Amino acid sequence: MRPLLGRITTVLVDLWGVLKFIGGFLLSPIALPIIAWRAAINFSLAKTRVATFCHQIRALDSGLAPSPPFDRVDRIDGNQQVFISSDLHRCYPGRRDWLRVQDVKELYAAMLDYYSASGAHLVENGDIEDFWMVGGSPYGQAWDFLRAILLLLPGRGGLELRRALVRQHLHRIVANNLISYLKIARNFAPHGRYHRIVGNHDDVFLDPALSRELSTHLGGIRPTDWVVLENPDGSAAAVITHGHQTDGWNSPGRANLGKFATWIGNTISDTPGLEAPESISPRSLTLDLLEGRLSNHLLTVSNTFGTNTGYDSLDEERLFDTIGGATDAGPWLILGHTHLPVFQPLSRTRVPWYRYANSGNGIWNGMITGIEWDGETGTPRVVAWLWADQADTAHLTEDNVVHHRDGRPVARIVLEVDPTGRHLRAPAATPAPAHPVLGEPNRQN
Repeated sequence: MRPLLGRITTVLVDLWGVLKFIGGFLLSPIALPIIAWRAAINFSLAKTRVATFCHQIRALDSGLAPSPPFDRVDRIDGNQQVFISSDLHRCYPGRRDWLRVQDVKELYAAMLDYYSASGAHLVENGDIEDFWMVGGSPYGQAWDFLRAILLLLPGRGGLELRRALVRQHLHRIVANNLISYLKIARNFAPHGRYHRIVGNHDDVFLDPALSRELSTHLGGIRPTDWVVLENPDGSAAAVITHGHQTDGWNSPGRANLGKFATWIGNTISDTPGLEAPESISPRSLTLDLLEGRLSNHLLTVSNTFGTNTGYDSLDEERLFDTIGGATDAGPWLILGHTHLPVFQPLSRTRVPWYRYANSGNGIWNGMITGIEWDGETGTPRVVAWLWADQADTAHLTEDNVVHHRDGRPVARIVLEVDPTGRHLRAPAATPAPAHPVLGEPNRQN
């Protein structure tokens, strides 16, 4: 009986995907010009936000509060060790459970063990839970349908129903990724070593009521817009934020285009025989990063529509020019959002942004990238965590294996910029700092 129900469920999910795709196709002659018009307006406004973003960073560097409404700041001592992850996109079971599909869910748990044992702070820098993705399972299709229906309900009653739907969605995400939430709630949050930043895919936490709901799962934490790593004199050694604030497709309050693009991608993924343009990365892309074939350059986008052929929509070049990134002074800026790890990336003029780094993402195939902040030197480094039993052994030494999870060796690699500055890569051999190799953790953590 269960196999029959499973097949029926699969057929229904595929059928709903086909119906959405057909509806979107039929409406495309009307929708596409509207999208282009809206994108041009949004990007024009995003350009003005670049200057505001730079003023906010200067305020944070001076110990002041940035301008509202994105003025929630968490300040911590920059002399400590900090690990920064972003763009994990935790989701419900099914096709959208990218952490499971990419075999990194247990890898992240191993990373949490490592940083907890070393006493490091943990900053999860936005897009940690994903409230934009839909479909991929019967529940995902129901979430898609109910979310659309409740958007039509006006007033306080509609607001409370939407909040209730988001709360139960969060509970499903937590249950599907329980080991990570338990480790954070037990090993980081009680010691004041957990910090959370809101991104675009988890922008529901801009609502204080939903922000409080998240805190019930993570030990009373308060999601913020910025985390500042402070020098002893109160100035900023580094400013950490998700990075979507100047994105014309995904910025706070103007993210409908980004949400619609995600919906279209998910709809295509759920249509039999088709594949979304933003599908999760294959194993070959993991090896491309490790072997130095991916670019260490700043992103550029169309000056009209605010996006490019790679579906990027953050104009890093404009940020670089406005902030004055060619000057090796001021705080480090650490972002996520783009899913592309970079360190001191090159501008179009081949000048590096000396104090910029991006953590990449947690949904590589068999790998997670992030940033370690070294409190002793006051500098960041980009690291990659991967299953050592899958990696090309040319990238690893025995010293890279710092943990085991369910009997599988876990490796940590410090990525380096090649001599040209054009690529980030794994060294041929990357000895790890002198941290203890952790044994098999308690599965109840």
